[in-house]
Amino acid sequence: MEFLQILDSDIRPGGLIEWIPAAPGGLGAWHRDPRGTSHNHEQHLRSAHDYRRATRREGGREAWLGLAVEFDQQIDFPAVQGALLAWINRHEVLRTHVRLDGPDVARYTTDPGTVLLRRSRIGWYHDPRLLIEQIAGSFDRATTPMHWPAYRFATVARAGSFTLFFAADHSLVDGYSLVNAQYELRELYQAARERRPAALPPTGSYVDFSSSERTAADAADDRHPAVAVWREFLGGADRLPPFGILPAPPTGAGPPPAQHSHTTLLLDDDATRALTDRATALGGSLIGALLAVAALVYHRHGGCRFTTLMPRHTRHHVEFHGALGWFVALAPISVDVSDDPDFALALERTMVSLDRAREGASLPMLRLAELIGIPPEPKFVVSFMDTRGVPGAVEADAGAAVALRSHTYADDEVYVWFNRTPGGLRLHSRFPAGGDGPGEAGLAAFLNEFAHLLASIAAGG
Repeated sequence: MEFLQILDSDIRPGGLIEWIPAAPGGLGAWHRDPRGTSHNHEQHLRSAHDYRRATRREGGREAWLGLAVEFDQQIDFPAVQGALLAWINRHEVLRTHVRLDGPDVARYTTDPGTVLLRRSRIGWYHDPRLLIEQIAGSFDRATTPMHWPAYRFATVARAGSFTLFFAADHSLVDGYSLVNAQYELRELYQAARERRPAALPPTGSYVDFSSSERTAADAADDRHPAVAVWREFLGGADRLPPFGILPAPPTGAGPPPAQHSHTTLLLDDDATRALTDRATALGGSLIGALLAVAALVYHRHGGCRFTTLMPRHTRHHVEFHGALGWFVALAPISVDVSDDPDFALALERTMVSLDRAREGASLPMLRLAELIGIPPEPKFVVSFMDTRGVPGAVEADAGAAVALRSHTYADDEVYVWFNRTPGGLRLHSRFPAGGDGPGEAGLAAFLNEFAHLLASIAAGG
């Protein structure tokens, strides 16, 4: 399943309709919800308010995640509406809102069946670029975490087919939410067309998870195991990559340009299996192999200690496996390559770091910042997901669904995503555009060398 910046995606022209959630009476009709807000959500919300004060810009911060699901059949508008309302009723995170109240946060929630959908016909588009820009702009404006709803749906219909779009602020969804959602939305639509119950298992609420996670994290102090892991990580060197990824700081008063992106199929399924088998034989794993190879290439570009942050899902209980929400913690990864190790030794060190990182990810970043002053905004992140076990994964990987992300304007962030899909191993990345330094060329050289070394190791080299 591809994970594309929306401006890089391929959307076929057609008739655009936006489906906008609404609640009669507004938030004044909702009940005050005593359940706690996750640290992730609070940190994200406060950052959004800081951004608005600094830029005086309304709308989202281009911090949304989304989905495009293809249907090879004539659109059935009542079925679309029925499916979307059933999905909103299924996932409580789409029926709750958190707002700042001075130093505190306040949550408001509404019951299933109280949210309506307003259909807005935008028009027919013949030019795909204009269509993409319209959808992207609408999603940018609609997905601010400061207002409800921080999400929106759209459909693009044409003769014999249509595409269903969804976008939500990051506080409501994560990567696994999207790969689960593509199957859920398809099943809910077919169930609505056939007037039958959807064949979906029950799912838990991210709001419940947030409350329990908050309570546990707030009870932690500086004796928590995660604190020791982070102190060790922050005491190391090379906390930003030195191989020319980041451009020189901007000198003008204007905002930085939109980040560039890169996507490719690194290895097909057979080669990915070969790489996994080799890593397993050495006591490692696929993600361990990816990080070890990155560390080796990093050393070739002058680095002594490869360090990055890695998102780890927190869906540890089965009730949350299919829930929408931001079930993510950040794990600190550090691999010493100062003595020019071979792949086997780099993999061994990486697996030790991954094991330690599990403890590091057991507290949210905002709570760690309160305890030991960790900077709250990660700058260099490497992510890994394996989507093969999700229903509909084969069809999605063949193009039936695409995960989307907003464009980003940061001039000091590099994100790399590895996705293990039924078709193999995909790489997606975003990074600063231009600048006075090597910037894009430095990252391109690094990624090319990484791909070649990875393929060589997978082939037994």
